[in-house]
Amino acid sequence: MTDVIWRIEKAKRAASATSGEGGRVAGGRWTSPGYPAIYCAEHLSLAIVEVLVHAPGPRERDVSRVRFRIRLDRALAERVPEKQIPRDFSPRTPYAITRALGDAWLLSSRRPALSVPSAIVPTERNFILNPMHADFSRILWHEHEPIMLDHRLWMAGPVT
Repeated sequence: MTDVIWRIEKAKRAASATSGEGGRVAGGRWTSPGYPAIYCAEHLSLAIVEVLVHAPGPRERDVSRVRFRIRLDRALAERVPEKQIPRDFSPRTPYAITRALGDAWLLSSRRPALSVPSAIVPTERNFILNPMHADFSRILWHEHEPIMLDHRLWMAGPVT
């Protein structure tokens, strides 16, 4: 069975979206710097929320972005075992805990995708893709399309 997952990327980086270079340079919640990795979300709305929390200032918010619809065969994805996720998992969970899990998965090279809980919406899933995995080419990336994020998402106060 195939699932659709989503990636939102800065338009200027669309051509290299499958490289994992951003993850290699900056790391993320689940992977340390130095490891190529691509972060995706199970829903487009979750991908948008992830952009919101990772683009805190006007300069980061006011850039053109594109969305990628990605088809992922479930057989290519591994799920982090629930018993390995801290019971109080939240945005405050230390990165050292989650990075240890993600880095170990990358090094094991068992599957090209890892399903992890979102720290923002823990009942929903994010996916980490390993572009170095031999089966990464089996993940189908559709042509990117522009995405406009509603400016009201950036407002600090209530909309009147």
